[in-house]
Amino acid sequence: MDEKMSRSPGGKLALWLFYGFCGYFAWAMVRYCWVVSHVQSIPGATVDGDWGTATGKWLGALLGFLVLSSITLLLGGLAWYTRARQPDL
Repeated sequence: MDEKMSRSPGGKLALWLFYGFCGYFAWAMVRYCWVVSHVQSIPGATVDGDWGTATGKWLGALLGFLVLSSITLLLGGLAWYTRARQPDL
């Protein structure tokens, strides 16, 4: 008979942490884009890269996206590493 593969408790925890963080990631990006799109730029701010300009705000969003993406990749790798495997015969 085929034995059903299942994750260990640590593997289940890693998978749920990954799922939860993916949900947080999506919520944080939507929220950040919503907030940034409604904030007015500082009058007279023309230097590219200044955090008060539109370019600076979107650059901040990109940096936040990169940080959250790296954490997501780390948690995804952990969930993949702790996946259910075929028992060795």
